[in-house]
Amino acid sequence: MEEEREVVINNKQLRCLFCGSSEFKKMATKLNEKWRASFGGEMFSPEGIAYVCKSCGYKHEFYRNL
Repeated sequence: MEEEREVVINNKQLRCLFCGSSEFKKMATKLNEKWRASFGGEMFSPEGIAYVCKSCGYKHEFYRNL
């Protein structure tokens, strides 16, 4: 995980939806699809970026072109 001080998405600064903090840790994530996981195909799930709030741990996920 890499540390991010300010995250800007579509020209807006990201703020935690839970606590309002603006400091995050960046990590890769996959879309959780139960039907795909039940057949062992989770490795084919769409990939995205997640920002985890450093204050409260709330995870914000972003996916493009789903």
